[in-house]
Amino acid sequence: MSAPREPSEPSDPDGPWWTGDDDIGGIGFARLFAYTGLLMSIASLVLAVVAPLAGDALRTVWITGFAVTAMWIAFMAVPRYRREGMRASFAVPVTMALGALTIAIMIYAFAVIALASIGVQLPAPDHWFGETMPGPRGVSV
Repeated sequence: MSAPREPSEPSDPDGPWWTGDDDIGGIGFARLFAYTGLLMSIASLVLAVVAPLAGDALRTVWITGFAVTAMWIAFMAVPRYRREGMRASFAVPVTMALGALTIAIMIYAFAVIALASIGVQLPAPDHWFGETMPGPRGVSV
């Protein structure tokens, strides 16, 4: 087992904001990942609540994947904060909570859609199912 590697001296101490001592990302990248993940988790939660699933269970999978990606991006910030000796941003645990909530909603939506296909009705918003309204009103043929 080799000895732990000491960080090398930065080639340019006044270099770009995204580089750290090891040139893979410092506090700038940590903040970028944390807040990008937060924004993506907010977007995925909004999608989970208002997206018209129209009875298509595959749409729940896409939204769940979007939430998981947001959580992964935010989680990439944690080692960078630790390397800098800082506490992780509040955005990381908030992203994890919003992502978990989105995933829970989509698991329920998937179950509702799957059970509706065999005739079991669970409480759910109308936009999770297909078009339930008859055609345009006012014109009789």
